[in-house]
Amino acid sequence: MSACPAEGEWKTISKKKGIKKRRENVRNIPHREAEVLSVAEGERIQQKIKEAVEELRSSEFWTDCLETIQRVANTYCTAPLAPPLSPFLGGEGPESLEYKKDNIDHCQNTLDLVCYGIGNFASSVTSRYQLALLFLLQETLQISQDGCLLFDPLFTEWEKRFLKDCGMVVLKENEEGKRPINKPTLFYMIHCGKALYNNLLWKNWSPQKLAQTILIGNSFKGMEERLPARVLQRVYKYINHILAITEEAAFPSSSRYMDVFNDTSIHQFPRRKLDAKPTEFWEGAAEPTYQECEDLEIIQKGMEWFSVS
Repeated sequence: MSACPAEGEWKTISKKKGIKKRRENVRNIPHREAEVLSVAEGERIQQKIKEAVEELRSSEFWTDCLETIQRVANTYCTAPLAPPLSPFLGGEGPESLEYKKDNIDHCQNTLDLVCYGIGNFASSVTSRYQLALLFLLQETLQISQDGCLLFDPLFTEWEKRFLKDCGMVVLKENEEGKRPINKPTLFYMIHCGKALYNNLLWKNWSPQKLAQTILIGNSFKGMEERLPARVLQRVYKYINHILAITEEAAFPSSSRYMDVFNDTSIHQFPRRKLDAKPTEFWEGAAEPTYQECEDLEIIQKGMEWFSVS
């Protein structure tokens, strides 16, 4: 069966173009939450997710991504372990894996994976492929299911239940990206609002924490090129401060997945560069407020209008 979307399905708005619509979409959440998917419809969506995973797995795009992801992740890896394949993907051990083992250096499970803003994967083709890549990251980097945490204020009850059935953790509260870490953590934030990245940096504003942070999301270089310098310095100052320290590797260009992974990079913050900054660079880090920001691009805590459980 072909994994390609049916004709017309690609008309779904891309996540980057749709960010500004997120606040408006919150008003429609109660109606979507009230909808109950039939068993057949739920199975159809799950099948589409599996097809997206297999399509990505066999794509040149994923092969090219692997080289960069592998190099970055090996910084945190030690002894080989058999990867814990998600039950959703139909495997329980290394014998069930369908990728080429010689393309991956298996490493000890040391990473957590936190995903923000993936969107409504039950209805959006773009979100579905982004979720498929998350499954492949989890598989490749040997991240346990309970080490994979997700949140999107727009998740429906069906989507939350599906993720929980996959063994993943659906966060109950809108953290606005303000999650402190105490171990190496990969943040998966495709096409999220700039405030979310800024908040994440602020909450972990120290050499110790940022050195353990890997971020897959919108290119910081792209933000610097597109935003007026005064806006970057005044509104998103933690992104602005970290630019000179960041090592960024762009995702490969792909016409097939242009709307899905465009402007996406893997960001790291090398300890040697962090330690080179003077002490005062890290002191007095004030929490961002965005009071003067007219287009915040994120749904703030308390705006969800529904219970995330």
